[in-house]
Amino acid sequence: IFIKSPSFISNMILPYLLIVRCYYINMKDDLVSVIIPVFNTGKSCLRLIKRLEASSYKNIEIICVDDGSSDDSYKIISEYAMNKNNFVIKRQKNAGPSAARNTGLKYAHGKWVCFIDSDDLVDKNFLEELVDASDDNALLVCTALLYNRLAQNTSYADFMKPIRERKKHEGVKEYVIYSMIHDGRLYGVINKLFRKDIIVKYNIRFNEKMNFAEDTKFVLDYIDAAIKYYPSDCKIKTIYKPLYIYNFGTETSTVSKSSLDWNNWKTSYKNMREWARGDLSFVMRLRLALIWCRWRLSHALAVARSTIAYEDKIMYSSRFELFIANALISIKR
Repeated sequence: IFIKSPSFISNMILPYLLIVRCYYINMKDDLVSVIIPVFNTGKSCLRLIKRLEASSYKNIEIICVDDGSSDDSYKIISEYAMNKNNFVIKRQKNAGPSAARNTGLKYAHGKWVCFIDSDDLVDKNFLEELVDASDDNALLVCTALLYNRLAQNTSYADFMKPIRERKKHEGVKEYVIYSMIHDGRLYGVINKLFRKDIIVKYNIRFNEKMNFAEDTKFVLDYIDAAIKYYPSDCKIKTIYKPLYIYNFGTETSTVSKSSLDWNNWKTSYKNMREWARGDLSFVMRLRLALIWCRWRLSHALAVARSTIAYEDKIMYSSRFELFIANALISIKR
């Protein structure tokens, strides 16, 4: 009689089912801290925030750090976030994106940390698929990019070609350098999910003195720490879907002067070589040499794609390198 009674089911059984369901959700859907540096990008950041709120993954906190905006960006974001429990809004004097991201890390409470630029967007399943792909041995999870060239009104998916798995006797650093030769999916922080406990334990921060490739250094420092954290085994996973929407040609993603200076690329290469210092086998040396060649080409592409006059471009790169770079740009179009 009691089993058949609807009131018995609703009063006695459903509460326990709800408790079990909530426990399961909390265990599966760990909090993700999304850190967004903002500099005069209030309107685009608001568009990004609304996209994150509509995402399929709900257990998030959004940390916006206004890096000394000279417009009403802080006002736009703070007014929208008023009375929202999952928002953290901070303001600081202009010190660059690295400083803003470091400030964001101070206020992050999630198991996972994700960095998104304020003038970019993400797919509604971006966070959910990153978290679903993570496990105890996944030191880093990243997605492919949808690359929007706003000036040319063109888009293409990047990092969609699978990279082979790490071989049984291949070191993690050796594999990372191999991946960096293959393409640029590991260079930046924006399309990735990081473990907060690794960042905290090894005090990983962005180098605020660098104005070029500081995000690459952060990724390498993080991987170095993760190798210590997972002494037995660790994995780098890629989701081959363009879930991060990178807008090239906005106020904060234009080719800057820092990318035109070859000395900045040399410094980045030096950091990478020092990072790999514990594994300078013949294979690693060969792969680093290929990275050097890739750096030369990437630098030439950055100069070729800049909006400065050709007479100024040859001050940064040789005519031959610019010829090769322009040919590659024409082919890719």
